[in-house]
Amino acid sequence: MAAPGDVAPAPYVVAIDAGHGGTADNTQPDKQFDPGVAAQNGLLEKDLTLTVAQQLRTLLENDRVKVVMTRNGDDFVSINQRAIIANQAKANLFVSIHFNYFTDPSVNGSLVLYPNPDSQAFANTMAGALDSKLKPVGIPNDGVMPKPDLWTHVEMPVVTVEAAYLTNAREAELVTKPATLNTIAGAVDAGVLAQAPEIAQKKADINAYDTAHAPKPALALGAPAAPPIVPAFAIVAVVTLMVVFRRRLRPVLLPTLAAAIAVVSYSTRRFRRQPEWRNRRGVRRRRSRARPWASRIA
Repeated sequence: MAAPGDVAPAPYVVAIDAGHGGTADNTQPDKQFDPGVAAQNGLLEKDLTLTVAQQLRTLLENDRVKVVMTRNGDDFVSINQRAIIANQAKANLFVSIHFNYFTDPSVNGSLVLYPNPDSQAFANTMAGALDSKLKPVGIPNDGVMPKPDLWTHVEMPVVTVEAAYLTNAREAELVTKPATLNTIAGAVDAGVLAQAPEIAQKKADINAYDTAHAPKPALALGAPAAPPIVPAFAIVAVVTLMVVFRRRLRPVLLPTLAAAIAVVSYSTRRFRRQPEWRNRRGVRRRRSRARPWASRIA
């Protein structure tokens, strides 16, 4: 039982929203779905956002962050329901993953949207992380932009990351590569860690608590003791007496030899836990070896 006050540290909580989701179903024409942007190369925004969100979850969980996902599969979830999920989880930060579009196909870059002044600092920090991580792979920084009509009911700082433009042929081609999606997830992870440096301390506290409360390993059983050496000396002594005083010791020779062999055999566990047929064959083998010795004594 834990001592009073010995409570596990509370983890930092991040809500991750994979934008869009859902698939049309001809058998259910009223079923809602939202694929998001469709690139000319066939990529769908809903699939890219889920991939990046899942990779981001793994990165944050490695830092002992508690992650809440608004969707884990190809499901339609309303904007209002996504906000409710984040609020009920009492998330410290909320990140929504999207990919952008524009009528002019030459427009490119990563853009961060924020709904209110309370989220602006988070948006600036995230844009700096995206600039640092994505520019080397060919996705420039498109800055930050307020979007007050989005996430109006979210109770924590929230940003929407528009990682690249799917209407830009070059960027749409870049995000076909798993390495680019990994980089995007790493960039968003860097933005979260920069916004919440306390995650590092919480990680250390949680790891220390887990180490202090890890189950104690069971005591390892010792190795079987080596067979005693003394019985071996006994049989050597018996053999020596047999050679020197074989006539005088003739009446007790065979019983003594049998007893010595039994002691040595038991001490080395030769006959313990052996199948019965092996025991019998072993006895026959010893008897066959004993006959020539007995005849020589006679």
